[in-house]
Amino acid sequence: MSAGSSPRMLDRRLIDIGGGRRLNMVCIGKGSPTVVFDQALGGTILDWQYIQAEISKTNRACFYDRAGYGQSDASDKPRTPRNVTDDLHALLRKAGERKPIVLIGHSIGGRYATYYYERFPADVAGMVLVDPGFYGQDDLNLSAGEQMLFDGLRTKAYEKWSNCAAKARSHEITLEAPQGCFGAKLPYYTRDEAARMLPVYQRPERWETIASEYGHIDEDKGPHKDWGDLPLAVLTRTKFTPTPGASDAFNQSVEAVWKRGHAALAARSSRGEAITIPNSDHYMQANQPEPVLAAIQKVLAEVRASSPR
Repeated sequence: MSAGSSPRMLDRRLIDIGGGRRLNMVCIGKGSPTVVFDQALGGTILDWQYIQAEISKTNRACFYDRAGYGQSDASDKPRTPRNVTDDLHALLRKAGERKPIVLIGHSIGGRYATYYYERFPADVAGMVLVDPGFYGQDDLNLSAGEQMLFDGLRTKAYEKWSNCAAKARSHEITLEAPQGCFGAKLPYYTRDEAARMLPVYQRPERWETIASEYGHIDEDKGPHKDWGDLPLAVLTRTKFTPTPGASDAFNQSVEAVWKRGHAALAARSSRGEAITIPNSDHYMQANQPEPVLAAIQKVLAEVRASSPR
């Protein structure tokens, strides 16, 4: 493992959530409130590797695989936001984790975090949304030609996921021949970690789950509620990767919509803070872990300060 993290992040702890399905959740450390991390579309528990060690010094930190990801069983239900958050609610209950928790959600995990909070507000004491997705993020007011380009990118994504599912079923994905479906390209993957993570990418249901999550995410048309004085931080990247073949106006529109959406999320709480993380990309918890960690610790301090003693 990389310096500072715990090899326990890749442990296997399967918890029966009912209906014959088990989800994997690994919790490290002690201290209240419990912090629960949810990763991006196609992400893994290791996405939080640079964050885990410091949080686990002071708090119980829990990392889980959504259904179909990592070591968790797949689900035969479509991966709607309601079904995804139902799973997390059942997981926390079955695991006996102490509530309220602080939710940390990255990308699509940020969308699930907000949806979870609106459904189960008593379960959540605070949130940190790490470059989160949000409803309306694809409403870019594009020209007909650029909308066609954008739709084509979605089609290519579905084609990739379908191809990788097929390659997984035929056992063709290996470290030496990843078939475009696996690459140790995140900065904290060592060769050993890549070898340990490879079986995750060799599961057809992983690719099918990703497609289902992506296809159903806009069934969450929220947020809808006032978040009161919930301790909240919304973190935004500064580095936006230009879309190949798109105009500068297209790329600027994507960036502007992203920033406006994050500002709107932060404004939902009187204690919400919109934070731009300098020199960061979408995986800022790996690219710039220190300011991400600082934002999490600030929310945790606010939660502790407002908790009954």
